[in-house]
Amino acid sequence: MNLLNNSFTNYMLLDNYVWEWILAILITLTIYIFLVFLKKVAEKKLKTFAEKTSSNLDDYLLEMLSSISRIFIFLSAINIGSNIITLNENVNNGLGHAFLLILFWQTTKWIVLIANIIFTKYKKIKETNNDMHGVTAINGLTAISKFIIWLIFLMLAMDNLGVDITALVAGLGIGGLAIALAAQSILGDLFASLTIMIDKPIAIGDYVVVDNFMGNVKAIGIKSTKLESLTGEEIIISNSDLLNSRLRNYHQSRMKKRRSTMKIGVIYETNFNELKKIQGILREIVKSNPKTEYIRAIFTNFGDFSLDFELTYNVLSPDYETLTEINHEIRLKIFETFEKEGLRFAYPTRTVHLAKED
Repeated sequence: MNLLNNSFTNYMLLDNYVWEWILAILITLTIYIFLVFLKKVAEKKLKTFAEKTSSNLDDYLLEMLSSISRIFIFLSAINIGSNIITLNENVNNGLGHAFLLILFWQTTKWIVLIANIIFTKYKKIKETNNDMHGVTAINGLTAISKFIIWLIFLMLAMDNLGVDITALVAGLGIGGLAIALAAQSILGDLFASLTIMIDKPIAIGDYVVVDNFMGNVKAIGIKSTKLESLTGEEIIISNSDLLNSRLRNYHQSRMKKRRSTMKIGVIYETNFNELKKIQGILREIVKSNPKTEYIRAIFTNFGDFSLDFELTYNVLSPDYETLTEINHEIRLKIFETFEKEGLRFAYPTRTVHLAKED
């Protein structure tokens, strides 16, 4: 045993005794395990406390605590444990740079989280007030602020590694121009998203028609806008393409009602008194529905095979699904009433007269 002790005492490894390395490793592991355990206990205690309170502050603190990376904890433990051993300058500088990078990264995560909490709070206020354009603007600002924060982190990280940012930008030259040209479409979409935020041509929840595509706006990002079609599939359109297209917006976030028009044709055999009744019948059908607003019902045309009426009314809801449901109810009621009144719908017919030869 004494021989073993002398062996460990006298044996050097990278300018340090073996027992110093063992002690440093033990200290590092002990600190790491203790900090991970402490984090879990604190999370559990804070979660229990947060469930009993109505305040959001403890929820935010819990979210920030949960975001602490184990890599950050491990490098912090190494940074403390390595103080009892002597490391050469390169290794020492490397550990220092690594710790600063992970510290910048963890701090950036916290800043992004705080920004997200602030924007989410204001987003909920806008949603409560049904201000969907405000929601769209906040979503855009959230994405842009995250991009700027992480860009600052990248610049700080490069500066910490000894990269001269000014010289790097100046030295890009033609290469920088090539990168700018390659990123032209991305920058175009970025500026398009800013235009959408400022000009507000669309908002989340709007029903829009873009060229041959149509659907409800589900998300507006920095690069693209997502629509959900009536059949359920997701349509993704780049923001620059969206602004360069002919856009029809039904503004569910602004409109209070939708207008519906339908044409009804009855046969030419309909007598005059029956024809006069049709306007009143259509008016009463619309007025009997509490979700509609009557506009007009008029005799519009002598068609090729029908006497044509046009019924116009408003549906007192901006929702497209509600519009289709009300139209369905109105059509069924028209069919039922016409059947009771003995009124017959017209359909394409042709009468052929045959002359009998003598």
